[in-house]
Amino acid sequence: MPFELGVDVGCRLFKGGRWSTKKCLVLEAEPYRYQGALSDLSSSDIAVHNNNPAEIVLQVRNWLSNEARLRAPGPRHVWEAFLEFMTDNYESLKQRGFSDEDVKRLPVSELMTCMQEWCGSRS
Repeated sequence: MPFELGVDVGCRLFKGGRWSTKKCLVLEAEPYRYQGALSDLSSSDIAVHNNNPAEIVLQVRNWLSNEARLRAPGPRHVWEAFLEFMTDNYESLKQRGFSDEDVKRLPVSELMTCMQEWCGSRS
């Protein structure tokens, strides 16, 4: 993460133009833990999630809502929709012959396709 974040921040600081307004959300499990490796972020607002997945959803949802000025559904609604997707997707994959281990190791691109199809079926 430090490398990717450094590239992102570097683009914002040194590339100029459209890159100068680039935004990023930094999530951390514990307050101030990042300071050991990334002291340059000490003036940044770091969102702490305490390794709680629902808290991660809250932090990401609130950041996206704020930055994109969205009227997003509430964090609880987003979390419940995510849990519903995960349940439906698990059952669908199992019916297609996936083992529990296969489901855990599903490539991100395939998971994204499953998400798109699931969202499309609910529209």
